[in-house]
Amino acid sequence: MNNTVISTTPCVTIKLYPNHTSDYFQISGIEGTAMVFISDLNYLVLLKKQITEDENISVNTLRKGVYIAKIITINGTFERKLVKL
Repeated sequence: MNNTVISTTPCVTIKLYPNHTSDYFQISGIEGTAMVFISDLNYLVLLKKQITEDENISVNTLRKGVYIAKIITINGTFERKLVKL
């Protein structure tokens, strides 16, 4: 008897683009709506927004630098690096 385990959890790919950005970015790979939190490297939340896939997310109020985008979806929580030019 073969004891192969088959995962029924779909592979989710969350992408931020364009990444590096100066004005706005978008997130692909989410289903329905999601929450996005943009934090500095000390995890101080600077922006919080409910979004849909491919919605423009403005970063005009952020200074140039590296940030952490935390995306909470129905498929889980994901963190991605975001670079503001």
